[in-house]
Amino acid sequence: DFIKRFRLSTDDAMYQPTPTWGNHIPIHKDSGLDVRQYRYYSPQTIGLDFDGLMEDLSSAPNGSAFLLHACAHNPTGVDPSKDQWSA
Repeated sequence: DFIKRFRLSTDDAMYQPTPTWGNHIPIHKDSGLDVRQYRYYSPQTIGLDFDGLMEDLSSAPNGSAFLLHACAHNPTGVDPSKDQWSA
């Protein structure tokens, strides 16, 4: 409701990392948001898919809302490095 009420997303969408915590999708759908996903975790490297993340951020419409975990990404535990946060 908060995101829709204050128009924090230009298209009522919430981008969530892949994978994400199980509660995120139903919470955002129940709030009337269009749930979309962005790349986050790479099973091949067992780490952050930084290139995919940046591509998805760049290709989303301006004003899009993204759910970002500041640290200890749930469920992977993978965090961006200090340099990646600065990018």
